[in-house]
Amino acid sequence: MSDFLDLHEDSSTRSVLYAGAFLMFTIPFVQTGFQLLPLQLSNIQWRFGAASVLSSALLMPFLGLSLLVLMARGLENRALAWCTGGLSATFALGLMGSLGLFLLDAQQLKAIVSTQMSTAFTNTTIRVGLVTGLFLLGFLVLTLASFRAPRGMANARKVKGDSGTDEDVGLIVGQV
Repeated sequence: MSDFLDLHEDSSTRSVLYAGAFLMFTIPFVQTGFQLLPLQLSNIQWRFGAASVLSSALLMPFLGLSLLVLMARGLENRALAWCTGGLSATFALGLMGSLGLFLLDAQQLKAIVSTQMSTAFTNTTIRVGLVTGLFLLGFLVLTLASFRAPRGMANARKVKGDSGTDEDVGLIVGQV
């Protein structure tokens, strides 16, 4: 890793990045949560609108989790990477289920939408389906990146666990 930003030595930068990732992850859900109140899970029109609102709020949580993955790689922190991967996998599973439910709701609503609103309904259905599908792919990629061990972690573990013998030492310039 480059010495541009050494997260191991700079605790104040780590704190700022953790706070930024936390805010990027939580604030959109707080804002959209208040927009969705009162909950009406049995109302199909409410579920359709909720899917539209929630699909618009996924970018910042994705960026917050991406920042945490970058920090886990920079700090060589496997626990942080796995926690981030677990959150990302939860999002991917949730998006898979919500996309299926949204498409079923859209199919049912199509029959009761007036002709003057059919264009807006179709555009919203395509937008939400496309955005949700893209974020599903993004969270899957983020999950795989989180669970995959970086190349540097294996080497760092080997160096830290070195017993002091010269058996694993390669070419050292100046020694005969």
